[in-house]
Formats: sequence, C-alpha cells, structure tokens
Amino acid sequence: MNQDFAVIGLGAFGQQLCKELIEQGAEVMALDIDEERVSAVAEFATFAYCCDATKRSALEQLRINEVDQVVMAIGDRLESVILTIILLKELGVKRIIARAEDESVRRVLEHLGVDEVIDTRELAVNSLGYRLMNASVTQYVELTAQHSVVTVKFEGKEPSRSLAEMELREKYHLNVLLIRRGTKDIIPSKDDRFEPGDSVVVFGTKAAIRRLDKKLR
Repeated sequence: MNQDFAVIGLGAFGQQLCKELIEQGAEVMALDIDEERVSAVAEFATFAYCCDATKRSALEQLRINEVDQVVMAIGDRLESVILTIILLKELGVKRIIARAEDESVRRVLEHLGVDEVIDTRELAVNSLGYRLMNASVTQYVELTAQHSVVTVKFEGKEPSRSLAEMELREKYHLNVLLIRRGTKDIIPSKDDRFEPGDSVVVFGTKAAIRRLDKKLR
C-alpha cells in the first residue's frame, strides 16, 4: 500500500526529499509559505500548496491529520517549527519527523514529542527518503544505483522460519550478512532464525529489500 507524506518547508532539503519520496512511490503534499518554492515542486509533487503552516485553519483545511507522516523540513525559524509541531500534535498527526542541526534544537523537538529527529548534516536525503518508505529499515548505505546494504529490524512477535526455509537468497537474491541480537553479533548460517527485536544486516537490490521490509513487518 502506498504511503503518503506531507513535507513542510521547501528549501533545498525539502525539495530534494519530495523528489526522493515521489521516486520511491509515495504521494507527497508539499507545503511552504513561499510561492516560488511551491511553484518549484508543483511539477512533480502530488500536491503543492502555498500556506502558513503555523495557522490551524490552514492545516485543518488540508486534512493533514490524514497523512501517514509529516516531515518538518524547515531548518531555521525555530518559532515557526515549534508552533507547527504543536498544531500537528493537537490535530492528531500519526507520525512527525523534524530536522535539527544542533543539540539544543534537538532537545526542544524531543521535548515536544516528535517521533524522530534527523540531522541533515549526517544523513543523505535519498537515505532518509528510502528509510521513510521502508518501515523496518533503520540504516541504509547505497553502494550503487541498484544495490544497498541496509539494517532491517525484525518486527515479528515469534521467531521466523530458518534462513534456509525463508529462501532469501533464492527468492529475493538477498544476502544476510549479520544478525544483531542485543549486544551479540551473529554470522548467520542456514539454520539461524530471526528473533523478535533482531537487527538484520542485508545486501541486495533496493527492490528486493523493499519486498523483505514488507515480509518482516
């Protein structure tokens, strides 16, 4: 099932994130108070609106509470960021991700109860876009245009079938490089299984990893 996002703030980071999410198959509502920035993304975003996100009426009119995830991509104007996050929380938005580029801002955002704080100095936009679209992926390294190494969290409540029974290499062309179980790193054999809470490091194509992400939820 496709996911939908709202990206608030269409500077360089926000615009690139919109493009990446669209390329990953998401529907994206792009919002900014600047008409030129909105026009810049209108040709590829699913929806693009010029609005003041600090105004409750504007967010209500856009039904932003129905969006799966909202990304606060504004890098400055902390007062606007705070006011918008408060409104998003009051409106019942399911998940809020916000950017912070210093520790003091990070603490403020965490205090406001955002679900995830990202530091854009340390995270490539395409990495963030891919991770947001693949729920169980916690780390992502792009090796080529097609192949990646990712860390995927196993979210099952019971142990999985063995690796041999899952046929990840045969069916998905995925190689399980490592299983992280608490503080223990396991080099997997065909008889190993994923336990609830395991972090699994895999190598393969983006498409195969996306199929694995759905399988592990």
